[in-house]
Amino acid sequence: MKKRKLLIIIPILIVIIAFVNNINQNKDNDINTINLKEIDNSEFNLTTEDYLYDFNYAYDTLEKYYPFFEINKMAYGIDWLDNKKDYEDYIRESKNDLDFYNRMNDVLGELNNGHTGLIDESFAMSLYISYYHTPKADWRHDFSKIYEKENVRKRYNIDKHSVKNYINENIDNPSEDSSDIDNLTTDLIIKNKLAYMKVNSMLGDLYRKNDEKVLAEFLQEIKNYSNLIIDIRGNGGGDSRYWQEFLLPKILDDDYQTINYSFIKAGKLNSKVIKQEGYKSNIEEFIESSAFNQKTKDILKDFDYYLSDENYVEAAYDTIGFNGNIYLLVDDGVYSSAEMLASFCKETKLAKLVGTRTGGDGIGFDPMQVDLPRTGYVLRFSDGLGITESGSINELDKTKPDIEVKEDFTTTTKPLKEQEIIKAVIKDAGIV
Repeated sequence: MKKRKLLIIIPILIVIIAFVNNINQNKDNDINTINLKEIDNSEFNLTTEDYLYDFNYAYDTLEKYYPFFEINKMAYGIDWLDNKKDYEDYIRESKNDLDFYNRMNDVLGELNNGHTGLIDESFAMSLYISYYHTPKADWRHDFSKIYEKENVRKRYNIDKHSVKNYINENIDNPSEDSSDIDNLTTDLIIKNKLAYMKVNSMLGDLYRKNDEKVLAEFLQEIKNYSNLIIDIRGNGGGDSRYWQEFLLPKILDDDYQTINYSFIKAGKLNSKVIKQEGYKSNIEEFIESSAFNQKTKDILKDFDYYLSDENYVEAAYDTIGFNGNIYLLVDDGVYSSAEMLASFCKETKLAKLVGTRTGGDGIGFDPMQVDLPRTGYVLRFSDGLGITESGSINELDKTKPDIEVKEDFTTTTKPLKEQEIIKAVIKDAGIV
């Protein structure tokens, strides 16, 4: 009798332990528990040989994993891999670490991709904190481990004191000039008819307390309006969950979805991404059976894995159920996760896009990161090629607006109602 009970209890305990372990693996990590040792403040004392070594390390990494070499040739006429000798000669002239950093970013700039470059000190801390906050089991959490390496910490001044100061100034007690102040602004352009919100950046959940308050009050005020403008001009991205799980779910009257395709190359650096995201290996069969045009199929032959990813946004329980017209204002400054929103709205017809063609590279996952062994700088780069459900290569085609309006948003001081792009919305909506 006792043995039988024991046999029943043990499997139950195993299930409970596995369940608890799974919760612990997948819960967000508390950034306030970070406790790094002091930094070695000695000089790097690097040589020309060190700079060339790290350039070649970056070159070899990109040669193996970077997805947009052919896109760069087609769009800008630059054969980056073929220019290696010129780039080496340029790096060889580096006078010091800062000069190397600037020269490397000049070289990487010829890839014409906003996700690709060496990380600067201020951005490094933000990336470390954000990725530390992700669940330990998630492949993205591994990026935080890069910033805990001795050489990288020394390069970017990351220790328990600088971490504590960053959290205090940017998350716990944000100051007037911190990122979440005025990130989301609103206006009532025409009372009862046309409402407006401007989103400057797709903030992660650690940084959007102010946005949550502003949005809640605004949506209650405009829920019966007939037209809503969401302005993301100049929005370089951030965290796609901002619009997928926070912004749109509180607005929409229904659920929306589209399919994105992502393509990635084989290798140790991508192994965890491939496994966790569910990439498939029968890529030749998939390409041949797809409806992609021949130019796209030729580009995809350089890849080893593909993923058909359902991009889904579900209306929240507390949504205002907005059933009026939604207009999304875009320009070439719309990039990354903001670009993903533009593409999503275009593909699902959730909103009408107004402005100019976007910046691209919004379909896929977080850019890859590696540290350069000798200088301690971190190289970030796009890792996957994304294609929309309609067959458009996002990095090449970007997202074209439904209503094209050319206006220099970055320099305009005109009131909203006097801007040409707002006038175009008023005309399209038939507001009198």
